[in-house]
Amino acid sequence: MLPGFGGRADQPVLVRLERALRDRGVTALRAELAHGRPSPGLAREVEVARTLGPPDRSFSAYAGRSFGGRVLARLALENRPRALLLLGFPIRSATGRRRPEDEAVLEQLACPTLIVQGSADPLGPLRTFERLMRRNPSLELQVVRGASHAFGGREREALDSAADWLALRLR
Repeated sequence: MLPGFGGRADQPVLVRLERALRDRGVTALRAELAHGRPSPGLAREVEVARTLGPPDRSFSAYAGRSFGGRVLARLALENRPRALLLLGFPIRSATGRRRPEDEAVLEQLACPTLIVQGSADPLGPLRTFERLMRRNPSLELQVVRGASHAFGGREREALDSAADWLALRLR
């Protein structure tokens, strides 16, 4: 599991997701990326993500929060995990600018992918995800009504549902 931009492995949302997964019999590993300006195409971050985890680099699934999801979605194109969980995927920049590379990555994913997105998240307009889902049947969207990018008071609901989804795919 990777945190959002500038986040650490102990980012509270990841700690809570790890706990929810453990309650469902799923072992999770939290990791983090180096901080700083993102590399072009997130190439450096994907390279670092390749080196994380157990010595054999075998992961059944990836889970990423925001920026961490952007990195793991790219890695999933190469490694095709059994499942990919994206929490608050920022398909738009903070200025509202499109991220066509991220859209292209989502269109190409071949593994079951759940995108958990707040309905009031300015970084993730639902209409964009709905369009992408029509193009790629591997994508699923879970909308957290009234939530913004960090889910706020709806976080537990979002994480419980996401953990259920992931545990089901790993059985």
